[in-house]
Amino acid sequence: MRIQSSRAWAIACGVSLLTLTALVTPNLGAEAASRVYKAGTSYSYNNPQNADAYLQTGAYQAAEARYTKLLQANPKNIAARAALSNAQAELFKLGAAEKNANMVLAKSPNNATARTALGIVYRNQTASLDMTYRGQRDELLAKSASELQKAVAANPRSPEAHNQLGVTYRFMGRNAEAQSEFQKALELDPRFAEAILNEGIMRLSSGDVNGAKQQFQRAIKLNSKNYMAHYRLGEAYLQSGDTHQALKSLNTALSLNQGNASVMSKMADAYQAQGNTSAAIANYRKAIQANPAFMPAYVAISDIFDSRGDGELAMSELRSAINVNPNFSAGRNRLGRLALTVDKPDQALQYYKESLKQNPQDADAINGISQALTVIAQKQANWSQTMGADSDLLNAEQSIQEALRMNPGDLRLHLANLRISQLAGKPAMTEAELNTLVSRSPRNDAEAMAQGEAYLSLGRYQEADQVFNGLMQRASGNSDQLLIIGDTLKVNGDLPRAKDAYRAALAAEPGNLKAQRGIDRIEKAEAESQKALRTAKALNTWRRTGKESSIDFYEDTLSQNPRQPEARLELAKLYEKTKEYNLAARSYQFYLGLSPDLPVKEREGYLKKIAKLQEKAQEMALKQSGSPQPQGGASMPYSAPATNTQAAPLQLNTPAKTAQY
Repeated sequence: MRIQSSRAWAIACGVSLLTLTALVTPNLGAEAASRVYKAGTSYSYNNPQNADAYLQTGAYQAAEARYTKLLQANPKNIAARAALSNAQAELFKLGAAEKNANMVLAKSPNNATARTALGIVYRNQTASLDMTYRGQRDELLAKSASELQKAVAANPRSPEAHNQLGVTYRFMGRNAEAQSEFQKALELDPRFAEAILNEGIMRLSSGDVNGAKQQFQRAIKLNSKNYMAHYRLGEAYLQSGDTHQALKSLNTALSLNQGNASVMSKMADAYQAQGNTSAAIANYRKAIQANPAFMPAYVAISDIFDSRGDGELAMSELRSAINVNPNFSAGRNRLGRLALTVDKPDQALQYYKESLKQNPQDADAINGISQALTVIAQKQANWSQTMGADSDLLNAEQSIQEALRMNPGDLRLHLANLRISQLAGKPAMTEAELNTLVSRSPRNDAEAMAQGEAYLSLGRYQEADQVFNGLMQRASGNSDQLLIIGDTLKVNGDLPRAKDAYRAALAAEPGNLKAQRGIDRIEKAEAESQKALRTAKALNTWRRTGKESSIDFYEDTLSQNPRQPEARLELAKLYEKTKEYNLAARSYQFYLGLSPDLPVKEREGYLKKIAKLQEKAQEMALKQSGSPQPQGGASMPYSAPATNTQAAPLQLNTPAKTAQY
């Protein structure tokens, strides 16, 4: 079974792995401010009552309490205040840490400990759930590096300053410089366990699991009370598949730092890797109880429910997370995605809108809005006349255009623009975006899937089938990947092919609950589709009133099973008769996509009809607006970029492995 790891959660929510590391480990990589240096002298931590000993072993709450008492006895104790700011920074009490560090620096500008604390504060802000900080990651890491460089300059012989600077460099992706700083820390103090620990973290992130284990074991030998070394060793064992040793190390970590949510969550990962999902859920619940703001635990439980096909329970868990932290936009986007998979596009639209309010550049939210609007429009024949539809469409267009100006190479945004342009009746823009999406070879399966979704959005089923057939062949035997493909096809309305993907997942993993429930839901939808089709056909034989009423039933049957060419053709004719020219053209396009064997002359006739209908739709739009629009009906100045626009490759959102009971 696949490990439900923090790394997998990062990919699913669209969060960078470095930011995730900061989020799930309260210690944020630099696991301990082990010694407080003043005038080049190391404070002893042999006395267990010494505040520095608590700080060194990662017992930050105890250290905070001890330093606070020292300051109550002597408010002018600069060394205690500087050390307090370090403990508070590690505890994510960032405001208090920054305040205390600045108080020290106001009196002692070259205090290396206070500079180190500020460096930790700025780095930890990149992991904050406050989107104000999350959107400033590069700037904050640069500030962190600057403060830590000042700390090194103020005290070049401080192993802690070099170590923390190395951690920030690691977060920035400057691995060679990070390794150099860790080495400098060890040259100054060969027994500096935290630098050895951080070297192990770098090895683990690079895939050198055995090398990482050796470093973590070295760190433990030097300081057996550092819970983070035991935690990381458990993580390494888990990655190598040794769940027994992983749980042993994690239990030790928890005994050293009781109530630590990240340790409890990692133990839950280990239980899930064993197939014991009951124990996994129980430990995720413990993590939430210990720290209600620990979002990864909510997401992990949601993933377990989703893996069983319990979409409503999965959504409920994420709602709980958002109630605790309304700024958790990644969770809200996941809620939108789940709402689409359980056929609740109106709810999905609302979730995505709320995410977009928090971050107008959120590509996942923008793409989700376009998909939700497309599904709603498919389900409601008169959607364009419903209250708020025009406003939703216009807002979506504006958000997409602004986001594209900022991120012109993001394929998710181009897919969103294609969908919205299709809904808005802008064929020139739609075609331009399709060319942008399909004109270059996909660099991975996620980009190939985006191309397949683009074809589905335009009813070009043959091309879509080629893409998704290739994806399913490459995913053969991998139930996780096949479930992703099935969910994607289902959300895009292609229920027959979604059923094929779920069946393949079931063949790869017999008893897969999510696959079986997906098939059951699709078969139920197909049965309902046939009922709606019979009603539509009956109404279509009546006079005008009956024919117009049949439109709703044709849309209903096609929303549940879009691969019905006869229904598509009848719907196109009805829209043409009722002068819904844009909808008529779209329906004829879908009909052609479903009729690959149509005679050439007949196909050419329909293509000419589609072109005329699109012209009529534009003429009608011009009359209603009272002013001319640019060619293709584009209301914004954006034009599709050249096809060689580069961006970071998209990544697939891997779900949790299906639970087995």
